[in-house]
Amino acid sequence: MSDEIYRWLESLDNMYLAAILNANVKFFSEILNILLKGPTQIQQIRDIALNNYHLPWKEKSEIHNRLAWLRDLDMIEYEDFTYEYKITEAGKKFLSIVGYFNHEDIVMDIDSTIDEIEVPISKWALNLCKLTETEILQRKNGIGYFPGNVNSMHDTVYAYLLLMNNPTEVQNIRNYSAETYDIKANSVSALLTALSNLDFIEKKAKRKYQTTELGKNFPTENFEIDFACCINRKCNFVFEILAELYQEDLSIRQLATRGKVSYGFSYKDLNELRKRLHILKNAKLIQEVNTELYSLTNRGANFVDLIKEDIVGETTKKSKNEHTKTTYEHPSFIDKCLTEIRLSSQASSDPTRFEKALQIGFSLLGFNVEHLGGAGKTDILLHASTAPNSAYSVSVDAKSTYYSGVSDSSIDFDTIIEHKNKHETNYAAIVSINFQGDRVVDRAINRGVALINVDSLEKLIRWHTEVPLKLDSYKKIFEQNGLINLKVLEEDRNKIIREGLLMQAIIKCLSDQSNDPFTQGMVQEREIYLLLKYDKRFDMAPDVDEITSMLAFLSSPLIECVGKVKESYYAKGSLQDAAQKFDFYLKACRNNTASQVVLP
Repeated sequence: MSDEIYRWLESLDNMYLAAILNANVKFFSEILNILLKGPTQIQQIRDIALNNYHLPWKEKSEIHNRLAWLRDLDMIEYEDFTYEYKITEAGKKFLSIVGYFNHEDIVMDIDSTIDEIEVPISKWALNLCKLTETEILQRKNGIGYFPGNVNSMHDTVYAYLLLMNNPTEVQNIRNYSAETYDIKANSVSALLTALSNLDFIEKKAKRKYQTTELGKNFPTENFEIDFACCINRKCNFVFEILAELYQEDLSIRQLATRGKVSYGFSYKDLNELRKRLHILKNAKLIQEVNTELYSLTNRGANFVDLIKEDIVGETTKKSKNEHTKTTYEHPSFIDKCLTEIRLSSQASSDPTRFEKALQIGFSLLGFNVEHLGGAGKTDILLHASTAPNSAYSVSVDAKSTYYSGVSDSSIDFDTIIEHKNKHETNYAAIVSINFQGDRVVDRAINRGVALINVDSLEKLIRWHTEVPLKLDSYKKIFEQNGLINLKVLEEDRNKIIREGLLMQAIIKCLSDQSNDPFTQGMVQEREIYLLLKYDKRFDMAPDVDEITSMLAFLSSPLIECVGKVKESYYAKGSLQDAAQKFDFYLKACRNNTASQVVLP
């Protein structure tokens, strides 16, 4: 226990306890100041917290906590018939002693680079922004461990680079770390790994490290931005943040979602993302324009213009003010759809948004989707338009939550089953960002309900864009009870992948034989079998029956990529010709359906 709590236990002075809370917790005495002006309901207090104090509270729980503390301390009272809170005499006395923070005194970051014309950056650091495809793939999601304050990470790194300017024993590094940062040997090992990953130091002997030529560049006149370039070179989703902010201001949660969906950057918490934001803020490339809401500075916008051809992703290729219609055929549509699903899944104050995002998401899988919502109805109905004897329907409930997942207490399984019966669907499912606790899974199993988290749905949609399955296959998802497992689709996926490989192999085989002086381009089934028997692309060589079926498809009047004379087949065109024909049919299928769907 702290000295302050010992003192309170000795005195039992609630004024002193309230002062401890007020000194360490935002928006405490400020509530008393609101109530000083008159009785107030919780929603009004929350609105002031959001609009005046810019506190990012999507739920009322943070307000509830503070009101509970103030009631326990007898500083406010509650009238249940008016739903209003009122300040007591004790509350007035406390407020007169400690005061409150006036929201008009809040000062947000001001862009100090507004008058800059050129980006202050070293030439060698700018060259580090040019990454090869291999270098991009090798970048890590974790920056690594550095002691001290994240705001001064670059200074901490420089101190270690000075220490290791000449070959330095590990024990000397440990001694310096213990004296300066009070960290243990295992933390020093993690630090050395992080510095090595950034190419700042290298091992010179079994127990010695030395600063590299790259590390010896520091300090520079443009230290912070040069340091950011080094981080971006080795770490994923750094300057990509600038690319996203180039389009619009984004919150930290929105950035986390875009990092996961578009760049494969995923962590269980926001700490790694916050490290990146601190590095970019130190370099004056971004600024916090509201609580955990970020925008580019003038320097940041100029920097993106300078390196936009080198930043991973397509967002920087467009003008910041350009608004392009986004359809199913647009290359970035899938990413936009998945980003919206993930963001809306945690927008608990607007559940309809999540429902509409799922409506588009499930339509990408081929379902006819009906958005219902409202009291007494399921949120979404899925209809699989297949043959009558294999058609099925699913009632889907969308559960958005501000937190990391929904628990058993947030789900009324009786209502879920009522919805299933009311709409006479074959299956019931719940979709949420995640599901917490064994109890919610057990109840879903017992009630015959499929639980689909956003990660699984995202993977399912991405899989479908790569290998589209028939709706019969997706029935296997909804036949499961509890958390779904996508492994049930592996057999069907592998079958389609194999068929695609076989189609490609046969067309190429026949095309290659077109120039053969012996066959003169005419090849029989068994000859194709022998030619493909040792093709390393197949785990198991295709048999004659598979080849016969594929040849029948390719030589059909609709496709006509392959011709047939008696028992022999020949190519009517190249793989490119076949691709153009399939692409034409694809566009014809899309013209009156998905191409008209536009994301907000």
